[in-house]
Amino acid sequence: MRLTRLAVRDWRNLHAAELWTDARFVVLHGDNAQGKTNLLEAVWMLATLRSFREARPRRLVREGSRLARIEATSTGPAGTRRLQLRLGDAGRRLQVDGVAPASLTAWFEAVRAVLFCPEHTSLVRGGPEERRDFLDRAVFTARPAYLEVARDYRRLVQQKAALLREGRASAAELAAWNQRLVDLGGRVSMARHQVLQELSGPVQAMHAAIAGPGADAGQVELAIRSLGGEEQGVDEVRARLQAALDRFGGEERRRGRVLVGPHRDDLVIRLEGRLARDYASQGQARSLVLALKLAELAAARARGQAPLLLVDDLTSELDRGRMRRLVELLAHLDNQVWVTTTDAGWLGPLPEGEAVHWRVRGGQVFGGTRREEPDSTAPSEEAAQAEASAPPGSPRG
Repeated sequence: MRLTRLAVRDWRNLHAAELWTDARFVVLHGDNAQGKTNLLEAVWMLATLRSFREARPRRLVREGSRLARIEATSTGPAGTRRLQLRLGDAGRRLQVDGVAPASLTAWFEAVRAVLFCPEHTSLVRGGPEERRDFLDRAVFTARPAYLEVARDYRRLVQQKAALLREGRASAAELAAWNQRLVDLGGRVSMARHQVLQELSGPVQAMHAAIAGPGADAGQVELAIRSLGGEEQGVDEVRARLQAALDRFGGEERRRGRVLVGPHRDDLVIRLEGRLARDYASQGQARSLVLALKLAELAAARARGQAPLLLVDDLTSELDRGRMRRLVELLAHLDNQVWVTTTDAGWLGPLPEGEAVHWRVRGGQVFGGTRREEPDSTAPSEEAAQAEASAPPGSPRG
């Protein structure tokens, strides 16, 4: 899977920019607060329909504008697809090849991505919710249809919690909600278990490759802290969920909280037998998170998939040794890699002929075509208006 073109208009601080990105490595470089991460965020928005920095969609539209637009051309197992996302006061509108997609799954088949950004070290050190989110995102990247299961389960937990807080639900009503929780919860638990099985092997190899020789390259172990039963299958998981609901039903009513279900689970990460949450150094935490993200790519390759890898502010996160080892590792993968950095030289040598550099300055984008001098990437106002009225993917004059 690869993006060969990305165009944005009135997105964050970017008025109008178009990038040609048919390369293994897409490097977005420039000073801080110029718009590099905004471009990376646009790609993530296409892949997930969510920002990784902003929960309020209106804040994604450039100040003074009413509508933001992201366009891209993707190539992959689904063929070549022209994607368009419009975001404004009227909400979100999607088009694939000029028409609305039949489903969100159809959209997500065209572009998938794995993201690493500085805040992700909290995956190791933060609370269980962040690790559950990582697992759910990994399942979604592997199987986009899981999105509906996860959403349905989250909505069900919220609705049951509201009933418990009100304190008026009858035993029969709660039994009906519990039956639905057992069904959806079993599906969530099994999906997480399956993706964890796919990650457990690659994560050790990826961590060793990034950490390098020495004490940092210790044994990595992953496990889910849950009610258990996943090894025996979904029926066993559901039986354990039902038994726990029967046991803690009274406590749930007393406390007004949903105490049983996979929303209470945790991903346990151990390094050399010790909880990484408590004992990993900052450098080890970064290596572990990167290893988890790269394990997602390796698992996807085993399934015949190749999602994009998006890496934000990489040069602030790794020392030169880890950086060199990471670039060497990425050079042997088939995935397209998007990187933001303040110093492209810090990345070291990239595979010859397989990297394109774009310099971002003041919300404008310069370079491309494997050189770094300004070109016509940021169109004039007249050109931008003409392009805005053309159908997605129309050739430029």
